[in-house]
Amino acid sequence: MIYTPSKHPKQAFILITIMVAVGILGGRYISEYLMAISLVFWLQYTAVLSYLQFKRKKKYERTSFTEYLLNPQIRFLVFEFLAVIGIGTLLVYNTQSIGAVSLFAWWLFSLNFFLYYKQFKKYGE
Repeated sequence: MIYTPSKHPKQAFILITIMVAVGILGGRYISEYLMAISLVFWLQYTAVLSYLQFKRKKKYERTSFTEYLLNPQIRFLVFEFLAVIGIGTLLVYNTQSIGAVSLFAWWLFSLNFFLYYKQFKKYGE
């Protein structure tokens, strides 16, 4: 269910919101490992989602920024790059700010996709 955001956009958005909140707030106030776990979850989530979309051979028109990101190869490269940058700065430089910005960017992308699916009613595709 969480790997089909076009069919279940609200549930996917809620899950990502929880993971981002745990990563940012938990990483700041409890342990930086919570941020690392959230970023690793993002890596895994993006890899599985891109694979499933690539396997279905779903094609989207590319007329907007969101529709470009719905392409599984582009989504994979952009999202994995942002997550790896966040993990890298957390592990190498021991700074949480870039990881928090990466997680917040993931949440913004998630919000964008949620509004896209809601606006165009692409549920079930």
